[in-house]
Parts: sequence; structure tokens; C-alpha cells
Amino acid sequence: MTATKLARAIGRDKSYLNDFLDGSKQSLAAGDILKIEDALHLHRGELIGVSVEEIRRVPLGEEFDPDPYFEHDENGEAAGRSHRRALEPGEVPERNVIAGLGQGGTAEGVVVDGQVLDGVRAVWRLPPDFLRTELRSREGDVDFIAVDGDSMIPTLLPGDRVMINRSQTAPSPDGLYAIFDGIGISVKRLEIVKGSNPIRIRIKSDNPNHSTDEILATDLYVIGRVVCRVTRC
Repeated sequence: MTATKLARAIGRDKSYLNDFLDGSKQSLAAGDILKIEDALHLHRGELIGVSVEEIRRVPLGEEFDPDPYFEHDENGEAAGRSHRRALEPGEVPERNVIAGLGQGGTAEGVVVDGQVLDGVRAVWRLPPDFLRTELRSREGDVDFIAVDGDSMIPTLLPGDRVMINRSQTAPSPDGLYAIFDGIGISVKRLEIVKGSNPIRIRIKSDNPNHSTDEILATDLYVIGRVVCRVTRC
């Protein structure tokens, strides 16, 4: 099957895959990857090298396993899980995921519909009133993730942590969002292209040395809105 025939088989313009193969298009939409696997009779995850038996969409709010309680060794390091428990007021888990600020970043773990569903590396404790009133978030809706790369400098620096509100998946208003970019999780600035019909989204980097992309809103996989940043002084 040629790239042109395959593009048409998944409902795309004939140049869609050719643009990707010749490097003028940097990534494919997550939904299109699944359609390509179906068209080529591949197993779920085979195209991107993910070793999973099944890839499926997880309902919003159920992306991660229940949060674990960590035992600590004599050095204060998390040594393992003793049992699972609900989050206490003000507690926010930091997921074992690195969000790339250039090419998408992932960490080892189970991938479900493009999202890395792995464990918890730490638990942050914030004043409950600050979390709920100032950040307008609930414990069950938010996660911290570490970021890496230089495309969002000076707004975000490598090693910063950002809090993601997973209940805010509509790319409006314009701002910083965690997205699945077809490779992994990235943090980018999203802007709605005014007057576009169908609606298109501009994916921007704050570092002017990085390019800006523009895609259909229906092709955008938003994990959540960035509501807080933690950085070193």
C-alpha cells in the first residue's frame, strides 16, 4: 500500500502521510496512528513499538491507578508500596512521567491511548485552601509532572515541575497545556486560530528558535491545563 492510498484509507488528504515521511510534518495525530494500525492489520501499539496487549481510551479522571502509599527506607527514599489509599486534603501526586519540551517525553510504564499510565514518584502536600481556591483544583483532578527540554524557555526550565489539571481538557482559554503529541507528553502553549472553521489550534513554543504547528482541534489530544509551576530560584 502506498502512502497516498493509506492516507485515503484513514480519511486523510493524499499528502498527509507523504508530508510526514519527507519530514515536513513532524508528527501524526494519535487517532490516526490507531487507524493506520487497523488499515495495515497491525496489533495495537505495534506501529510505535509499544508492548501492550490493548490500547483503549480511558474515561476522564481514571487515567491513573489509585495513588499508592510509599514506605521509606532509612535514607528517606521511597522503597515501595505498602498499600493503596485515597489522597488526603491538599495532596497532589507527582507522576513518573517526564514531559518533553521539544520532542515528546515519556517514561517507562503502561501506555493507554497514548498516555503513560505509570506510578507515583512523590506526593506533594499543599494547603487545601490554596489548591481549591487559588488554583481552583481538586486533589483527584491534578498531578505534578517534571519537564525537560528548551522549547518553553524562559517560561519553563528543565527540571521545573508543573501541575496539570486533567479536568480542563478543552484548549480554551489560550494558555499552557500538557498534550500527547503522537510521541509522548509535551507542554506547549495553545491558541485557538480566530475565525477558523473547522476550529484549528496553534501549538506554540515560547522559545523563538522552535517552530509553531497548527492542527485541527479534533486532532489535538489535551491531557490537561497547566495551573501551577514550581521552579528553582
